[in-house]
Amino acid sequence: MITSDLVKKLREMTGAGMLDCKKALEEAGGDLEKAKEILRIKGLAKAEKKAGRETKEGVIYAYVSEDRKRGVLLELNCETDFVAKNEEFSRLALQLAKHIANVDENSDRQGTGEDIASQPFYQDPSIKVDELIKSAIAKIGENIRLSRWTRYDAKGYVHAYVHGIGRVGVLLEFEAPTLEEKVLRTVQDIAMQIAAMKAEYVKVEDIPADVLERERRILAEQTRQEGKPENLIDRIVEGKLKRFYQEKVLLEQAFIKDEKKTVKQYLEEVGNVHIVRFVRYELGGL
Repeated sequence: MITSDLVKKLREMTGAGMLDCKKALEEAGGDLEKAKEILRIKGLAKAEKKAGRETKEGVIYAYVSEDRKRGVLLELNCETDFVAKNEEFSRLALQLAKHIANVDENSDRQGTGEDIASQPFYQDPSIKVDELIKSAIAKIGENIRLSRWTRYDAKGYVHAYVHGIGRVGVLLEFEAPTLEEKVLRTVQDIAMQIAAMKAEYVKVEDIPADVLERERRILAEQTRQEGKPENLIDRIVEGKLKRFYQEKVLLEQAFIKDEKKTVKQYLEEVGNVHIVRFVRYELGGL
């Protein structure tokens, strides 16, 4: 006989609906493990059907190891804002971030869900990452997609910041002699700066030559169309490039907590904190 307690227990173990649990137990002759297997097979089949549905909502999620030597930033997408706030969905984001952080193959890499889909899940090698996601799809009832991730393995340290409800996130690598409170406050300020002001490069020297050349061409043509003399164009372009740097380059930006100084000046005042690299994710971004 299939008791309500047995159905309840299976529901707690799997997250499946009461009716599905009862049918699985009946099919399995009351064997819990067999019923779990039946539900998993049926659930994954349903998940396959949901896998083509559009995923526009989700969360930017960050994970940093206790020693601050490894950090992961990822974008996990779902279909609705309601699911994005779901505890099960958040747990999946944490599991995926920890998996990326704990598998050597992912060291200092960027990728998508496809790049780790066939990897055995670090906490349970009997299942692959793809199966873990499909199991969550079956349980939650929406399509879920790991659209992108970045892992930093630092010579110095890593820091992460996620703004608000997870629509913008930043992962950065920095160098400092210690991890005292002042240093951590400083890198939090910098991460918030990147999140708010959308910097793309740490310093001017980091801008690729082709990007800089393209910007010069555009600015030169704009200046010509403004009717400026040809012999002044180069000088005018250099002036306009400074504004480009102030928009795109972290160290050249006005510091959000005191716009009278640049980020570079703020860091010089703090001393001993050097920003090595960063990545910024915005939900739905490219």
